[in-house]
Amino acid sequence: MNVLKDLWRRNPASCAALVIAVLVLVRIAVVIATPLEIGPDEAQYWRWSRTLDFGYYSKPPLIAWVIAASTAIFGDGEWAIRFFSPVLHGVAAYFLFLLGQKAFDSRIGAWSAAIYLLMPGVWLSSTIMSTDAVLLPAWAAALYFLWRFRDSPTMINAVLAGFAIGLAMLGKYAALYLYSGAALAAVFDRDMRKAMLSPAGAVLVVASFVTLGPNLLWNVANDFATVSHTADNANLGQAGFNPLHIFTFLGDQAAVFGPVTLLALLAGFGLVVGRKDKWSATREIWLLTFIVPPLLVIMGQEIISRAHANWAATAYPAACVLLASWIDRAFGSETSRVKVAPILKGGVALNLIIGVIFTVFWVSPSLADAARASNGMKGVRGWKETVAQLDTKAKEIGATAILVDDREIWHGMDYHGRNADIAPVRIWFRGDHARSHAEEAGALQPGEDAKILIVSGAAGNRPMIRADFARIEDAGYLTIPLGPTRDRKFKLYSASGYQHAPRTPEFEARFHDQEEE
Repeated sequence: MNVLKDLWRRNPASCAALVIAVLVLVRIAVVIATPLEIGPDEAQYWRWSRTLDFGYYSKPPLIAWVIAASTAIFGDGEWAIRFFSPVLHGVAAYFLFLLGQKAFDSRIGAWSAAIYLLMPGVWLSSTIMSTDAVLLPAWAAALYFLWRFRDSPTMINAVLAGFAIGLAMLGKYAALYLYSGAALAAVFDRDMRKAMLSPAGAVLVVASFVTLGPNLLWNVANDFATVSHTADNANLGQAGFNPLHIFTFLGDQAAVFGPVTLLALLAGFGLVVGRKDKWSATREIWLLTFIVPPLLVIMGQEIISRAHANWAATAYPAACVLLASWIDRAFGSETSRVKVAPILKGGVALNLIIGVIFTVFWVSPSLADAARASNGMKGVRGWKETVAQLDTKAKEIGATAILVDDREIWHGMDYHGRNADIAPVRIWFRGDHARSHAEEAGALQPGEDAKILIVSGAAGNRPMIRADFARIEDAGYLTIPLGPTRDRKFKLYSASGYQHAPRTPEFEARFHDQEEE
């Protein structure tokens, strides 16, 4: 500890980098040690990485590029696919340290990095390969360079900030909030406004679009596939209104940011307005412009339709710095310093405890099973057994192809069966055209319908599946255990003579609300 204290006094940035690196190494060890398998989304990203491009069906290309780099070095095993996830989150933490240090001081920078690395959402995201793992480091870098640009609107700072924003957009289109955040910051902050309205501000915007440009051109050439999917994902076509969903939203965000830290963040919003310390208030309002928009938009999305917990993740890099400022200053007065600081620090400590428990369960799923806490692991278990059992059944009936009715099953079979000598794995179309990468890549090929093993996981699909085949016979059931309370269940059929029936309104009405047990 004395060595760390000496290093901190001499060079805080090096000390922060060292501590972050140690935690990253621990998380890499967890990634290597876990017996949990690659999930369907990770398998999809791996499939994309086999053919590098500037865009893909449902996401921008950065995640595929990262996986291509790691698998080129380490092979295509599960840990190799996930290898850069903890590394990239470490990079995000270091940029938040730099932001906290530059906007406030080194202590706040250290707290910023600690809050980020100990977020429950980051504990999870560091053990899987997801788009958040590639988005958040670029987002944190963009915040840092935008702050540098605000202080010193030089051309080099403009280019660095623009490149970071464009890179974040290549990770996930949720990075659009960086544009809105920068615009709001320019409204509320005079220095940011002067910087953005300078010639360098135009360079910043151009640099971001130059970086994003190849993906935009890819979308133009591919009928805006990624953009369209992103819009579809919002599910606004089935919009309703249920204000009670705000509690679902808050529960999800507590699971991402931490229960106490989220409450502290929400409680502190109102206190920024009354701050008498203009120097601190200016910085905190600047950070709020990158926090409030994603939180409000995703809360609205949850109220009128649905939203996944991680959709608001972009609010939390800036929130880590803001909360770090409050922890260090405890809202200014000595009284509140005594009362508030322990609560805030206790919230961060609680996140650490949650993370340690999660890590133990991730490395030893049997302990999670014993604690009845393994429900969230169902998507990363049982895939090798699924492939083995379906391969055995396919060989028993002499199947020329295995046809599944769910994109997640297709991706799981695609990755985990990559080295197995199994029949081609195809996917049945619910609609009249491809609506996922699995349906684009896994369409049944001519001549493969001589004898098909149909693997159905959704009872609602089965009457329609029957209508697409000249001959179809029951072939039993298959159940794969995924823990003490979860199974992966399939109804199996043997079929031939595939003819995709036109999905006319009459056809759809015929099967509306039908379900086959």
